[in-house]
Amino acid sequence: MKKNILLFYATFLFIVTTNAQNKAFHNGIVTIDFGVGLSIYGNQIHKEYDTKMFNGTIVKSDQNNSDGAVATVIPFTLEYGVTNWLGVGGRFAYSKYINNADSTKSNTTPEVRGLDGSVFLNLHLIKSKRFDMPISFMIGYSNFKYDANNPNPIDNLIAKDNGLNYGISLIPRFYFGNHIGVFFNLGYMGYNYPSISISSNLNQLDYSKFSIKGDGGNIGVGLIIKI
Repeated sequence: MKKNILLFYATFLFIVTTNAQNKAFHNGIVTIDFGVGLSIYGNQIHKEYDTKMFNGTIVKSDQNNSDGAVATVIPFTLEYGVTNWLGVGGRFAYSKYINNADSTKSNTTPEVRGLDGSVFLNLHLIKSKRFDMPISFMIGYSNFKYDANNPNPIDNLIAKDNGLNYGISLIPRFYFGNHIGVFFNLGYMGYNYPSISISSNLNQLDYSKFSIKGDGGNIGVGLIIKI
């Protein structure tokens, strides 16, 4: 009787394991993908600064503004299958922000870029032999830099900070064979830079606090390799 029970469980485990191996994602698999995307953000900008009055007293002021930003994103990710439905990995992304500065007036074009390094969890709940659509949750480090590129060092403004990035994405993957495929990305991303420093090449500007929070949607497409 015990031998029959053990044989049943062994057969069941073999069938489940074999079926999982026929899916686009399973335990022990490694995927590498790289692509290009477009992100649109809404930003909340907070400024705090001190003003010294003629009598020597300090008056504290603050200001809140909102604006938008558009960025092209080049991501690279590496994922490992921990189970047949769970993957973990890392993501690196370079973002170049599109700005609407009028370069004809100053003969300069400001440069705004971001660098992200994140970890993520992927839930692979919908999959078949040639299709996989994980839900991805990510969080990590982000570096932001704005450079006005003004040739006059006194007038050239530079803003930079280290902060947080986080997001959730739906990533349909379509495989042409056992190893090569394409992916699409539809997601939400957020950023928080809590203490941006703003300076020229000669002077540090007197902001006691300057912060930016942004979030919005992103879409993307790219190539995926399965090992």
